[in-house]
Amino acid sequence: MDTLPELRFKIYLSLGLTIISEAIVTYILLQLLSFPVIAVIPFLGLFWLIQWLISPYLVARDSFEITEDDPYYGRVYEMVKRIAIASGIKPPRVFIVNAPYPNAFAYGNYVTGKRIGITSPLLNILSEEELAAVIGHEVGHIKHNDVEIGMAIGLIPSVLGFVSNLLLNLGWISLIFAVDETDLLFGIVMLAVGGALFIITLTLQLFVLWFNRLRESYADFHAVQLFGKDAINLANALAKIEIYMQNVRLDPFTGIIVTASPVKVKETDPSILVEEWLNEKPSPFSDILSTHPDPAKRVQMIYKSVIRA
Repeated sequence: MDTLPELRFKIYLSLGLTIISEAIVTYILLQLLSFPVIAVIPFLGLFWLIQWLISPYLVARDSFEITEDDPYYGRVYEMVKRIAIASGIKPPRVFIVNAPYPNAFAYGNYVTGKRIGITSPLLNILSEEELAAVIGHEVGHIKHNDVEIGMAIGLIPSVLGFVSNLLLNLGWISLIFAVDETDLLFGIVMLAVGGALFIITLTLQLFVLWFNRLRESYADFHAVQLFGKDAINLANALAKIEIYMQNVRLDPFTGIIVTASPVKVKETDPSILVEEWLNEKPSPFSDILSTHPDPAKRVQMIYKSVIRA
């Protein structure tokens, strides 16, 4: 089980390997296209800036802001404010998100203001202590600037993925509506190039997902640093969320920022589920395609970190 210094080392290692792999792939592709590297930098910068500016309005499309004066949600705002101050950051704006599943997530930027979104089901199923632990995790993301960092290292895979889908669709359309051999050849070439880019994108995405999982663990550590032994409430919250999610169809657009990636569980008692996770021996590859660590890995790390604390 990682200590905080070990986790930080892995974060720097994954970040370095991700940047190097993306740089190598970008350089090779640009050389094949005889396109100057310097000319791509403004495009990537503009693409990142657009994402950075509009993402707060997309990830929480159906939401409303709450303040300390809110007669119903004022306690939630006060909780976020108290935890943010204890974490040494400016209190973020707080939004209640209309979604059919329990979730909390950090988003926003320096223009719109850093934000934390919380769904109503999460407020309904968690105790005050569990909600505080979850918010501590999300405040950790804001403190660590995870939104900006994650968006930056995911930029290259996002662009390549967009181009890959474009070429694949163009290839299929060319084959379906082909009227001669030239159209057929064009469609085959588009499918081949698009397929190759898809494989490259998937490979790069594995590095990005590795980095994301480590940042999630880093945010869990932040909750432990804030609450000490009471951080085990984060494990209880994860169990309640996973049980609730068994009968929920997740919106794929917001799936990347859920508090816990949905996994199949049979247990309906949160305390028993936590015990099962503590005794489980998850595969090293159980979460390789996930943005979040395997729940069993998270719970085991939280408990062992609490013991150290």
